[in-house]
Amino acid sequence: MILFPLKHSEISVKNLVFFLKTEEDMEMLGFLTLDKNIQAALKKSLKNTESSLKEYFIWGRKYETVYVFVDKEESYEKSVNFLGKHFPKLPEELCLFSWNTETLVSMYEVCQLSRHSLERYKSKKKKLITQVFLRDIHDKKELKKSQELVENICLARDLWETPACDLTPEIFAGMVKSTKFKKIKVKVLSYKDIQKKKLWLIEWVGKWSENKPCMVILEHIVDKKKPIHGIVWKGVTFDTGWNQIKPGDFMYEMKGDMGWAAVTFALMKQLDSLKLDTNIVACLALAENVVSSNAYKPSDILTSYCGKTVEIIHTDAEGRLVLADGMSYLGKNYKTSSMMTIATLTGAVMVALWFRYAGIMGTDRDMLDSLLTYSKNNTEKYIELPFADHFLEKTKSDIADLKNLDRSVHAGSSMGAAFLSNFLVNNEKYTHIDIAGAYINGAEAYGKMPKWMTGFGVESLSSIFKNM
Repeated sequence: MILFPLKHSEISVKNLVFFLKTEEDMEMLGFLTLDKNIQAALKKSLKNTESSLKEYFIWGRKYETVYVFVDKEESYEKSVNFLGKHFPKLPEELCLFSWNTETLVSMYEVCQLSRHSLERYKSKKKKLITQVFLRDIHDKKELKKSQELVENICLARDLWETPACDLTPEIFAGMVKSTKFKKIKVKVLSYKDIQKKKLWLIEWVGKWSENKPCMVILEHIVDKKKPIHGIVWKGVTFDTGWNQIKPGDFMYEMKGDMGWAAVTFALMKQLDSLKLDTNIVACLALAENVVSSNAYKPSDILTSYCGKTVEIIHTDAEGRLVLADGMSYLGKNYKTSSMMTIATLTGAVMVALWFRYAGIMGTDRDMLDSLLTYSKNNTEKYIELPFADHFLEKTKSDIADLKNLDRSVHAGSSMGAAFLSNFLVNNEKYTHIDIAGAYINGAEAYGKMPKWMTGFGVESLSSIFKNM
């Protein structure tokens, strides 16, 4: 529950949270008439070099506890990490204070995102109540925007956490189709449509499951004369690895192999709430990969939507297959001028970048630079990885046009991008984002990011597309 009180009398929770950066900020505490010793202690804290969280109990009043974040950090990112370290430890009911609108927005986002968890399957649910005290009614507009962003990030997280039995390709597609968008048109290609249109790569990935594959297209077309940007997202709702089955320790996480489709859905919802003057067409390639005696095998050769044949070297390199057909479908049917693929594609990116960074590569210099620039002052981080002709050469097969893996090249993330670039039908500017680590944070919580599902990408990509 989120409330925006304008008067102290409208605050209905007992726990108050203040953000102090300077001595002038202490004016916010005036209505509490704090003891002089407390005021002196806070002023002394402001002179220290390290940030701290102070806790004071106020007995016999309307309010019970006052938490004061004394921020001495030098950057936005460090301040966010400082807040994220402590917010999850605070009570469920809080009212946030800051005189600075940007700081208030940051406090709200960290408060909500660092404490969020999926409650759907719990018999006893947390009751998070966050109130944000407004110094000015105009702050409410900015906080409402922030609230939409937070809700969409949490949507992406919750979809990742949802078990595959409750999020099949058809259920996922139905969820997107039933969403009331303002400016986005949704098309769903059923399994029969996939077969009819000869989208054979995505068909072969998912045809052996009882839950058949489908493809969802989200169109945001503002001016048909302007370039159209294509985005394709991997949405494998469960990934066993087929005949080359995944080890048991890694199987649990495979309910989240649709993570980037979840981010796409959340991102497009976020973009739908903005005044976006850009043509974007997004494709969610949805399939369930289960063990089957009929599933394709290593050495099989499949034909893609664009007509290129693919030799299967490894059956667990299936994400690039569904992405490939999605890319060619958008390119052919929408004449895209740029293409972006986003997926939890490789374990190699986690080896290279660990859990706090997404790997980016490609030929779209403007987009790559935008992602790198965004990373400098924000918590979602991107690092550029190599993308060169010698990787493209390694995607060629001796007996087919292409092969879906080359065991001799350990730069798996770059090879994934190189393979996918073969399916650009308009020679589009191309960006590939591999977020296997940044999305499935297996390390520790930090800033706005919890351990495990982070919703990485909704915030950064919505900001970048908004400013295109």
